[in-house]
Amino acid sequence: MLKRRLVLVLIFSAAALLIIGARLAELQLAEAQQFRNQALNFSYRHFMIPTVRGSIVDCKGRYLAVEEPCYNLAIQYEAMNEDDEWITQEAVRELKAENGTLTRKQILALLPQKRELIAQELDAMPAAIAQLCGISVESVNAQYDVIRQRMQLLREDVWTIRYSHQGPSDLGATADDLDMELGVAENVDLAPMHEPQTIVPHISDQVALYLRKHGGPFPGLVVVPSTYRVYPMNSVAAQVIGSVGPVSAKIFEANTFELPELIPGTLTDTVGNLKGYLPGDLAGISGVELAAENMLHGVRGVRVVNLDGQELPADRRNPTPGQTVHLTIDAGLQSDLQNDLLNPNNQFLTSADGQVHNAAVTVLSLADSHVLLMLSVPTYDLNTFHDQFGALASDNNFPMLNRAAGGAFPPGSTIKPLVAAIATTDGVISHDTIIDCGPYLFPGHPDSFRDWTYPLGHGAIDMPTAIEQSCDVYFYTVGMRLGLARLTDGLRSFGLGATTGVGLPEESAGFLPNVDVLENNALAVRTDPIFMGIGQGPISATPLQMATAYAALLRGGLWIAPQLIQGLGPQPQRQIQLNTDELAYIRQGMYLVVHGSSGTAHALQMNIAVAGKTGTAQTSERITQDGKTTVLHANDGWFVGYVPADNPQYVIAAVVEMTGGEGGSTAAPIVRQCIIDMEKHNYLPQVDEQ
Repeated sequence: MLKRRLVLVLIFSAAALLIIGARLAELQLAEAQQFRNQALNFSYRHFMIPTVRGSIVDCKGRYLAVEEPCYNLAIQYEAMNEDDEWITQEAVRELKAENGTLTRKQILALLPQKRELIAQELDAMPAAIAQLCGISVESVNAQYDVIRQRMQLLREDVWTIRYSHQGPSDLGATADDLDMELGVAENVDLAPMHEPQTIVPHISDQVALYLRKHGGPFPGLVVVPSTYRVYPMNSVAAQVIGSVGPVSAKIFEANTFELPELIPGTLTDTVGNLKGYLPGDLAGISGVELAAENMLHGVRGVRVVNLDGQELPADRRNPTPGQTVHLTIDAGLQSDLQNDLLNPNNQFLTSADGQVHNAAVTVLSLADSHVLLMLSVPTYDLNTFHDQFGALASDNNFPMLNRAAGGAFPPGSTIKPLVAAIATTDGVISHDTIIDCGPYLFPGHPDSFRDWTYPLGHGAIDMPTAIEQSCDVYFYTVGMRLGLARLTDGLRSFGLGATTGVGLPEESAGFLPNVDVLENNALAVRTDPIFMGIGQGPISATPLQMATAYAALLRGGLWIAPQLIQGLGPQPQRQIQLNTDELAYIRQGMYLVVHGSSGTAHALQMNIAVAGKTGTAQTSERITQDGKTTVLHANDGWFVGYVPADNPQYVIAAVVEMTGGEGGSTAAPIVRQCIIDMEKHNYLPQVDEQ
């Protein structure tokens, strides 16, 4: 019996020794590297290296947006959170600075009072910063919250890398497990916790100098070198360039900053997401700044420092600055035209009653659909955008609107060459189709579908003459013959009713009716194509859309998406099926608009030949002021054309909002000035004088 018991004891002892030995082998061999890596993690700190946002330049290399050096007001994270250990260290430092002969015993005696004083100063810090920098206390506290969010995100990132390879991702993990791990993550020590965190960016030199001289009342506040966004040309192309602001939740969630593996010796071989965003980062919020965000946004770097303060060069990842974004626009040309239009002595935007009107102009290169100019007035100074945002947002003239690409207007008679191209392709008319253009469309109904010459009319005319004289009755008839479906499909093929793909987030698609929705509406099916034949009714387009459509017409049907930002990939293009034999007659009509005896744009008779089409579209606008809404009725004046007429190189589209005049007297003079400025900048032969 005793022998049997001894055997059992030996067996159990041997089994226990085997289990212990296996576990020791696993710890010392299989898991040794894991524990070694975790130990290394606690022996080093990883410091992020900031990056720089890329610049925006025009086609001539002029800077439109650039980072320039500045000073930021920052605060130590421990000071912001009133860390007890930090307050003690700061109190000792201040006591020694005040009296270097104090003994240890004296310092200990004075320490409680000094700690209390520093704590009071830290409590008053938000108000002190607000007063010093001329901002609200609420904005300072909001920035405190942003900094805490950044630290929490980084803590969770580090915790995941260090400990959670098999943690919260386990299928059996519970909510309590996750809460526990995030609670532990709160205790993760981070290098940024020992670095100053920006509270107020781009402080004035006076504030920076004051703080450097009077640092005493502001414990933990420091002035650090940084950069800020500058727009050297101020208001030129402001709506095109856009602005930056705090990163949106959508962009942040889709691209969150992640550190690479923190094990020294492997940092350069692991991924992470150093191009991601942290709370409080700046990103594009409009215009090219938003459209090209992925190119402009740089990549942070990382450096590894051991506990002795020595950097490990082999583990350094240098930051990568954002790319320089090249635009196709000529900012010099745009600046000149903007100054010309806004000069009150020129009277380009001022009507007879003294009212100043809003306008937009865009210029496309016919060869490649590059946007040479995209102007919208009124405009604003990008450098003061954030300070003036409230006033800009409440302005009834909507200065932040990019009218050239984002403003959709009824195109009026500028639609007629496109309608002629659609109708001649479908065989509804040809260039020699004669229509009797009386003062109104239907006999016996003088109050409906009037011609703009009412009560006169144009008489029996052909298609080129109808374009020259802008005969409404002719194109009422053509629209009616085409019908809603064919007319709408034809206009869609020219790109109306859809964004052009120029890349700007604010671009408008304009409007064309949905034929399927209207098929049971007999009145709309009958009357809408009549109105649309002259660019009225359920139709609107942007100047950029109209310029792109005219460019396609001049190319014989080759539609090419306009390009504003270079480097975003190939421009989409497609072939519109047109009756090319008829295009010469449409161009003849557009030439006569300027040069014919009955043309509507004689203001564009210049030494260089211009052709195109005027438009005068009836429209209305709601104005809200002092809580009262008023509906105003007026005309939008258009001109869309090309130059030189005999060898087109550029398409120009211009619109003037809510005028009392017609396109020939409002938009055409602006196009004339645009052509003169283009000659001055060597895009056209210098044959005209201002």
